[in-house]
Amino acid sequence: MKSFTHGMVTAALAASLLLSGCSAKKEPETGFTPRMDKDAKIQLDMIGYFGNFEALDQVMSDFNHFYPNITYTYQQVGGSNEVAYLQANPNVDVIMTSSELLTPKDSALAKYCVNLSEADVDFSAIDPQMLSASCIDGKQLTVPMGQNIYGMIVNTSLLEKEGLALPQNREEFLDVLSALKKKGYNPVQGPTAKVYAELVANQIFSGLCDGQPLNKALQEGDRAAAEAAVMPAVELVDEILAGGYTDPAVNDSYPKDNYDQAILRFLEGDVPFWVCNTEKVGGMKKRESKSEAFQKEPFSYTFIYPPTGEDGAYVYREPWCGFAVNKDGSHLDYAMEFIRFLSTEEEINKMANIKGVPSVAKNSSITENYKQVLDAESIKDGSVNLGEVTPDIVEAWYSCMTGYAAGEYVSAKDAVTEFLDVCDRDMGQE
Repeated sequence: MKSFTHGMVTAALAASLLLSGCSAKKEPETGFTPRMDKDAKIQLDMIGYFGNFEALDQVMSDFNHFYPNITYTYQQVGGSNEVAYLQANPNVDVIMTSSELLTPKDSALAKYCVNLSEADVDFSAIDPQMLSASCIDGKQLTVPMGQNIYGMIVNTSLLEKEGLALPQNREEFLDVLSALKKKGYNPVQGPTAKVYAELVANQIFSGLCDGQPLNKALQEGDRAAAEAAVMPAVELVDEILAGGYTDPAVNDSYPKDNYDQAILRFLEGDVPFWVCNTEKVGGMKKRESKSEAFQKEPFSYTFIYPPTGEDGAYVYREPWCGFAVNKDGSHLDYAMEFIRFLSTEEEINKMANIKGVPSVAKNSSITENYKQVLDAESIKDGSVNLGEVTPDIVEAWYSCMTGYAAGEYVSAKDAVTEFLDVCDRDMGQE
């Protein structure tokens, strides 16, 4: 593991901080009161999923205003390798988490995490729904660092140029796609393994949340009603494929992670709708300067929920990645202090804003890109995943929709049946 004075900061920033002396700087207005020895000289070891983690760098730097002698190491570790890494390096202090790794009933990662519900951590600044959604078996094992929302980035300048309005429902969406197709555009784009599933993900995942029709049908064992709830999403994908509103060959050319090259592709300016989630949106601003096309002809864009419903869009949210304390870490007390600090309104907002994802704070500034998905009415009428939408269900939806679009099923009913079988199993109906 590499050692840094303020996390993965640049050499220039590190030098500046060392020369000026962090202890001499004014403490930020965080509402945070330090409880440990402020002069302690320790090293906090951290692992996370990202290589360039500027958001974490900033929180580390802010934490040094209170604890100037704390240094850090940070190691990028992929989620699939995280448990093996912890087995080989048991003294890591702070670990990054994801719902895919924490929520399975036999989660190996969960066994490493301190139960923050029993610790003195003030979570009052964080949206209680986002906390509940990252609470595993009654234990708050992680602090979410942002929200994951499935949707589409829309080139609003392109729509305006072509005399088209932002669609508000399924009928308008199909009309806009048809008009764009006639004008020579390839309207809906994204990587094959994601584009079809994510286009209608909110429609399906919101329906699986407690109290929603699909959830009720599954709980009551009413397979016919469950199929009726899922089928409209599949039929919409059929319409989009049949209408030529997306090009499977183009989608095959997108990177599987739907990231760097996909972002630059959108910034070329001729992609009307790019299907993605908020993690991808978070990387767009930094890449504007890397796009010659965007620098030459900048345009406006915004993130929306796909308007796939007869009456509008389906609103669905869930927590994104988070941070936990390793119960076997070398500095459990200072790791907990770091998590207490991260959980303050200022720091949780700062981390989300730098990363470019929606914040989980109760009080947060909403950037222009997210105004369409975080307005008060949408959130009020939307659904939050409180554990009903499991990683297995998500994986099954991606697999079934990708396979269906590729013609791997005899019929839509076969694809839906396979998906609902997974839902039944995960929801305890088998």
